[in-house]
Amino acid sequence: MPPLAPCAAPWSDSAMGEKIWLEYDQAALDAAYDQRVWCPDQPAWLARHRAETEVARAALAPAVVSYGPHVMDLYAARGRYRGLHLHIHGGAWRVNSRADAGFMAEALTAAGFDLAVPDFSLLPGKRMPEVVEELRACVRHLAGHGPLHISGHSSGGHLAAVLATECPFASATFISGLYDLEPVLLSARRHYVQLTVEEAHALSPIRHVHRITAPVLMAWGTAESPEFIRQGQEMAKATGAQTFVLQGQHHFETPYALNAGPLHEALCALGDAR
Repeated sequence: MPPLAPCAAPWSDSAMGEKIWLEYDQAALDAAYDQRVWCPDQPAWLARHRAETEVARAALAPAVVSYGPHVMDLYAARGRYRGLHLHIHGGAWRVNSRADAGFMAEALTAAGFDLAVPDFSLLPGKRMPEVVEELRACVRHLAGHGPLHISGHSSGGHLAAVLATECPFASATFISGLYDLEPVLLSARRHYVQLTVEEAHALSPIRHVHRITAPVLMAWGTAESPEFIRQGQEMAKATGAQTFVLQGQHHFETPYALNAGPLHEALCALGDAR
């Protein structure tokens, strides 16, 4: 990837109508990074994620494990053991928690994975470099518990990809994520994702793919924002990932690919390859 174009920090607003990223003016780019535009029933889907997580927690009784100032839900594997799977929740880096992100626990534990779903600080209460450091501590805490796999959805896909550039995972699965922060910081998200140019470069995993040692699985839906699709395609090309294009699925459907289907089967195969 080329270096980020010089830009003063903080990132400044552009006049409406002026092209600021590819073919996008400010309004179009803001819409491209606003999930409400692409999935108007977003609240119902988020409620479903939480309700299904509550069911999983009640049925599987995960241990609540502390790491640093935070905790994680740790669901125990059942059957033939395939390793420990760390899943990073999405929420535009500023909402959601482990209480919204355990809805894949039944499927993954039945497939032989321990599943860790951590809480971590949210923006803008903490800055993104601090959040990444918290998740590094989570990875360190889990090291030594068996082969460690990682996945993330949306902003969690970004954070998982950042960690994959730094840590030796057995596999890395990125679902509907963001991998280059330059256009993100030109969109309306710049008002709470406040980074310097240097920090944005350091935290754009597509610019550091040579550091990823794990086999990579990637998925996105055809009903997502074209920017999320483009970012997924670019990251897949850069990493040589095995890709899963989820026909007709929007942003809040795609993480269910961890539960069943070709991506789930590929993840299980990587668990067997240890």
